[in-house]
Amino acid sequence: MSKAKAIVFGMMMSAVMSANAATETTTITGDVGKEITLTLESNPTTGYGWMIKTLPDDLIFVSAGYQQSKECPTGATGCGGDEVFYFIGEKKGESTLKLIYGQSFNKSSWQEKEIKVVIK
Repeated sequence: MSKAKAIVFGMMMSAVMSANAATETTTITGDVGKEITLTLESNPTTGYGWMIKTLPDDLIFVSAGYQQSKECPTGATGCGGDEVFYFIGEKKGESTLKLIYGQSFNKSSWQEKEIKVVIK
């Protein structure tokens, strides 16, 4: 696949992932004091990634990372993977984590997603 085709393909896939990101309902569940993991499809090779908009009081953000899909050739542009967020539940209850998926430099690309958080 030519470099230009790979870039166009990546942009199309990012748009599809953006639309899906905004419509799917996700719930993460965890225990007080324990690590909670959230994994979401992402494509930072095209500038698209997840940003935390609102972090609920009962959740502590620890770190985040990205793992390119194993089906992608090393260093391929336009080939996505998973972005993984690590949190710790601070207190029992239910709340909402608000995220944005898009290019940080292009607000018109942003799609919001709400994640239900249940801490036991």
